[in-house]
Amino acid sequence: MRVYACLLGEWVDITENGTVADCQDPAIYFEEHLRYQENSRYAECFKYDYIHVQYKGKDYRINPAFIQIVTE
Repeated sequence: MRVYACLLGEWVDITENGTVADCQDPAIYFEEHLRYQENSRYAECFKYDYIHVQYKGKDYRINPAFIQIVTE
């Protein structure tokens, strides 16, 4: 699994060099929180209108639409 985030208009791979939601590993965080409650349209990790992403010493608050999860 690779996790990409659009940060200031540029898509970057944050899988190994970034963190999300209080400095957690992106792959582990989304594996654990990408679950849907019954009759819910949104996954638990996207229940708010933003996700915190930490990358290269900066903290970004982005809309979940700017997260892409790619599996092979």
